[in-house]
Amino acid sequence: MSAVNSKKREHIADFLLFTVTLFWGSTFIIVKESIAMMPVFAFLGIRFFIASIILFFVVIFRLRRINLELIKNGIFLGIVLFLSYAFQTVALLHTKATVVGFLTGLNVVIVPVLAAIFFSRRPAVSSAAGVIFAATGIFMLSSNGSFLLETGDILGILCAVFISVHILLTDRYSKMYDIYLLTFVEIFTVAVFSTLTSMIFEPQFLPKKFDNFLLFSFLITSVFATAYAFVIQTTAQKYTTPTKAALIFTAEPVTAAFFGYFMGGEVLTMRGYIGAFLIFTGIIVAEFSPAILRKFKHAQNKISNLENM
Repeated sequence: MSAVNSKKREHIADFLLFTVTLFWGSTFIIVKESIAMMPVFAFLGIRFFIASIILFFVVIFRLRRINLELIKNGIFLGIVLFLSYAFQTVALLHTKATVVGFLTGLNVVIVPVLAAIFFSRRPAVSSAAGVIFAATGIFMLSSNGSFLLETGDILGILCAVFISVHILLTDRYSKMYDIYLLTFVEIFTVAVFSTLTSMIFEPQFLPKKFDNFLLFSFLITSVFATAYAFVIQTTAQKYTTPTKAALIFTAEPVTAAFFGYFMGGEVLTMRGYIGAFLIFTGIIVAEFSPAILRKFKHAQNKISNLENM
């Protein structure tokens, strides 16, 4: 594959990952409203079982390729994903959807640190600069100038840790296995663990009634924010880097704030808007500065060649 085609695929992968952040960002306020109507893990169980059924029909003709190693690593990936959703969803019981969205974005700081520790991957200078911008923005969005963490804050940060681990594991496993089978096993694992947790710790599994909002909620969260999102994430991460994926995912808290405002009336302060601007600056720096630098060096070389003629 030529360098041009490889770069084109990388940009397409980055764009698709960004569409995932839009769906994920929209779900914070939707889930917060939903878990006010039914238990947390019951909601997660139904959400991920619906997504599993959808994905089953995607992989039905691929099942002959499944093997024990894929199942084992898919389950492991699913357990990590379950923990990230468990902490995130319970956090929504304790604080605003907007704040949870911002704290989830902390994975942009954690991913390159974990990659450096466990995989000896030094991030590019542009990625490191992007991380600095994004981390500063997330701090301004989530902290409100205070270092005191409440229950919702701690749960949101734990969610970010497990999302970071999930990004790195997805980067590894997506290059080893059939991505659709891997995603199916992963999502089905989340459904099973969520359902078991609900049956053990919660008073009921099914809601007393499925009103229009709950039906809408399961449509958005199961079809678009789960089945579509994780197939795209698993596929796209084959063509981009974990650090860049984490940077793109920093758009999630911004979209969470957008939907939180229009659907739940949650308002950002001026400090928050500045933080959002810094996050997008980090994404742009990481995404486009390498290409800009290459063009600048290419132009410099041309000038040098002309001067030497």
